[in-house]
Amino acid sequence: MVVKFLNPLADASQFPAPSVAATPKFRLRDLDLAQHTKGDVRQTTFTRNGRGAIGIAGSALKKKNAKNIILIPAYHCPALVEPFIWLDYEIRFYPVKPDLSVDISVLEQAMSKGDITHCVVVRYFGFGQNNNEVIQFLHTRPVEIIEDCAHSLFRFVDHFSDSGKQVPDVSASICSINKILPTIDGGALYLKQKYEAQLTHVGWAEEAKACAFIVGIPQFISKIKSVFKKVANSGQNEVFEPAENEDIALRYFQPIDLVSASYRNTKSIFCHSNLKLIRKKRRKNFEYIINNVNNPDVGTPLFTSLNEEDIPYVIPFLLTDEKFFFDIRKKGIQILRWEEVAVSECQVSQNYRSRLIQIPCHQQLSTKQLNFIVNTLNELHP
Repeated sequence: MVVKFLNPLADASQFPAPSVAATPKFRLRDLDLAQHTKGDVRQTTFTRNGRGAIGIAGSALKKKNAKNIILIPAYHCPALVEPFIWLDYEIRFYPVKPDLSVDISVLEQAMSKGDITHCVVVRYFGFGQNNNEVIQFLHTRPVEIIEDCAHSLFRFVDHFSDSGKQVPDVSASICSINKILPTIDGGALYLKQKYEAQLTHVGWAEEAKACAFIVGIPQFISKIKSVFKKVANSGQNEVFEPAENEDIALRYFQPIDLVSASYRNTKSIFCHSNLKLIRKKRRKNFEYIINNVNNPDVGTPLFTSLNEEDIPYVIPFLLTDEKFFFDIRKKGIQILRWEEVAVSECQVSQNYRSRLIQIPCHQQLSTKQLNFIVNTLNELHP
């Protein structure tokens, strides 16, 4: 089928610079150089971004001299789908339920013809839904299982942990490091059949430039220049971007993603971040917001509790009216939503593109910021 993505519903330029950011900033004090994550990095390929990891997985698992047909959940970011478009997969979407779990009987029906070769399973927002059951079902079918842990870095790390947890076997697993940790890039890839190709690192000058950006040097210089030039907001929207091939028609994925390694500093931050503390803080922040927001006029959280394995990337929150998205953003809270889902018959995904927002609960939120989020949501009314 031809994939058609819906157009964005809003643009960041419509809103003020956020006072509560969606993701954490780099702080040297958050690193512990004496410790190392339990994740076995020898089994991990560090890619420039999550979509690069997806593309490499799709390339490595592609069947030769055969038609490759992949099932992808209908609720998604285009960055999940575009690598498979570029790799010439036939894409079919399967629906999700309102809690983002999957009806296995519907999935079974989608696979009844026996022509599906690959299936993507998404762990939305750091929650497991019924993914383990879905993966167990897929093991009864001759398909390659690609687990999207873009929001679930901790689940990804548990693939290599010695904690004894039983992690369902998959053909590939990917995550986006910079969704959880304060890096400017970073995807990570696990392949059951180890990926042998070497990815290309940027030069050391570019690496140094990236390090400077992480610690805020270019941003600080831009602010100083803006004062002397008396130009309001000069340089505040500057974004550090690696050079990319601009000839590709897709909005997010670039072929260069398939051969680009992450910055070296990204791997260092990944290895030396205190993941145990980050797990604890994200769970605590989730519970604080959930326990103190009480305004059914504005909406309800998709999940109200955490099981022992849930480490939230954000709080998925279903608005009663999409207009509240604009109200919250104008208050300075950088909430996100997936507006550009592909056209499909899944009513949940078509509805959630405007109403399901992602509220920050990352490890660097202060008590003041947490209260600001709570008060903002509690004070909104039709």
